[in-house]
Amino acid sequence: MGMPDPDYVLRVLKSIPGYVEAFKAAFPDEEEPLTYVNVGNAIGAFERKLMTPSRFDDFLKGDEEALTTAEKHGLNLFMTTGCTTCHNGMGVGGHLYQKLGLAKEWPTEDLGRYEATKNEFDKYFFKVPSLRNITETGPYLHDGSVESLEEMTAKMAEYQLGRELSDEDVKSIVTFMGSLKGRIDEEFIAKPELPADGPDTPGADS
Repeated sequence: MGMPDPDYVLRVLKSIPGYVEAFKAAFPDEEEPLTYVNVGNAIGAFERKLMTPSRFDDFLKGDEEALTTAEKHGLNLFMTTGCTTCHNGMGVGGHLYQKLGLAKEWPTEDLGRYEATKNEFDKYFFKVPSLRNITETGPYLHDGSVESLEEMTAKMAEYQLGRELSDEDVKSIVTFMGSLKGRIDEEFIAKPELPADGPDTPGADS
């Protein structure tokens, strides 16, 4: 996040009373709760909650009725087309870098990961995105240059897998991806309850 070193991170966090108290509450058994390791633990705990459960998860756990017949057909096409080569694991993607234009050269001047690493092998490599909530996160591709999920799906099949999909098959796969839309924990989006102003409340009228 642009911080020069771990010590700087800790100095900033320790300068904010709210964070000091929050770390004490989160790590009550530690003499020094606000450490760099605990910063990582706290961020990790938060990020794990970002994996919103979906109907697809229910299906994987054995609920055969969690997906519609059309979504199951789309899932079958998703697998047999080869999409799971890159889009796999808990995030249905998001775990690796892959060359854009693996089967057919992608028309771009963007050198991808090479811009950061200067490693020739990394030219045109980009992070494979997670497909969770993908129906909610357009436009698509690393530069937002593809407007629709249908177009993105067809292009990925063509350029990454060397497959020409029919419009019907593209629509079917996109229908399956709709089942990856997660349920948001109501606690995460609830408006926080603020303490009533009183003599001990910062900012209260004196």
